Amino acid sequence: MTTVLYGAAAEGRALADAIEAAAMDGGCALLTAPSAYHVARVEGRDCMTPDGPVDLRAVYEARVFTPDRELRWVERGYAVLLTEDESLLPPSFPERLDALAAIDVLDHRYLVWGEATRGTPGWTALRSNRVPTIAVPAATGQSRVRLAAREYVAVEPEHGNAYVAEERLIGFEPYRPEGAA
Repeated sequence: MTTVLYGAAAEGRALADAIEAAAMDGGCALLTAPSAYHVARVEGRDCMTPDGPVDLRAVYEARVFTPDRELRWVERGYAVLLTEDESLLPPSFPERLDALAAIDVLDHRYLVWGEATRGTPGWTALRSNRVPTIAVPAATGQSRVRLAAREYVAVEPEHGNAYVAEERLIGFEPYRPEGAA
């Protein structure tokens, strides 16, 4: 069975405007700024951490995601929205990208660094002796947190080689390593 990944793009968008236009409310955001890296929850057109709102004007790259779509944005105001449901592409993203017909879809999990400890409600604090504590917008009763992603495998037409053509982030989830008490 073929899975199709659809995409649309828009130029000249501030990050908050792109988040609102793509209907990312309730999603998660990975935000890169010169002085900090933020993991946030989307509330309307804002990105919130346990410490409050992130100044989106300082962000130069963002990946914002829900289980059914991902928004990618760069500082020059270029935004791309990816989804398997073409009806989720808003008219305000006028540039339609070539649809990607994937021959296979691979669901992956990336282990997020740190042991889970209680955070504020709706958040899990991940602590480690090697890196600073980071809060992720996920409640967990487990010892770890993973970032779920989906890879789309396509076939190169000239030689028939399969390759991962695209990846879409899905969300954070609790994880308990095998053998953990």
